[in-house]
Amino acid sequence: MPPPLLSGILVALIWGVQPVISRYGLQQGLTPLDATLMRFLTSGLLILPFAWRRGLWQACGVGWGRGLALFLLSGPLFSLVLVAGVNYAPASHGALIHPALTPLFGMAISRFALGQRERISLWGVLLLLAGLVLVALNGILASGGLAPDGAWRGDLLFVLSALMWSSYLMLNRAWKIAPLDAVALTQVLSLACMLLALPWLGTQTFSKPASALLLQSAYQGVLVSIVSVALFNWVVARLGVKALMLNALSPLFGVVASAWILGETLSVSMMTGAVAIVAGLGVTMKKKRPVRTPGD
Repeated sequence: MPPPLLSGILVALIWGVQPVISRYGLQQGLTPLDATLMRFLTSGLLILPFAWRRGLWQACGVGWGRGLALFLLSGPLFSLVLVAGVNYAPASHGALIHPALTPLFGMAISRFALGQRERISLWGVLLLLAGLVLVALNGILASGGLAPDGAWRGDLLFVLSALMWSSYLMLNRAWKIAPLDAVALTQVLSLACMLLALPWLGTQTFSKPASALLLQSAYQGVLVSIVSVALFNWVVARLGVKALMLNALSPLFGVVASAWILGETLSVSMMTGAVAIVAGLGVTMKKKRPVRTPGD
């Protein structure tokens, strides 16, 4: 297992490119339902043997009440919210708003709902908020035609996805659930939902371009649903709420990927917002030096 910091950066890369992959799928004729179906059919089938060995009928040791809560926060509903966001707004918006708000929501949940106090740099938080405001203004005003009309709808969905994801991560940490156990249970429950929906969605989904379906299956179903979630749960368990700040690296990866792969035009406010968000990460993650006394 790589060091927690390196693991967090790898996860940020996977998540930063995720909205770009989702947007690309939509451009290839897929719908949010198609992408969600391919994601959880793949991840659920792959992790089913592990879930069975961990005691699927006993909720993999997670507990059915907790498991259902995590499933609602990170399963098909979360995927639909996130993918639907790029149906209204550019992928670059999702690559900025979701990772910028996740640590802020995480800090609020950790402090006010779970009663866990962790020292976080105020300047880092302010930089993250400033970057978020710049991105939001770009989406609301659609200045210069760089953002489509109605992009604010997608931005709101990205806000909701950040709230859901930060809640999932903080509950995982508070309940001290083994990373792979949480992933296994939520993915298998998601698979069950997709199998129930298959008679209605399967016919239209599998008539779509095979290359687009395979891309969603590999990226969303393997890298996002299994590899990145298990890895980041492990990182959060070791670094605490500060690990969420690593999400702020996602904008850097996401903005570059959206311009390179999708050819999206990036406004000055978008680029400035990305810089502010990444700077907020740097300030927040910087360790404070202990104050030395004359006697030291």
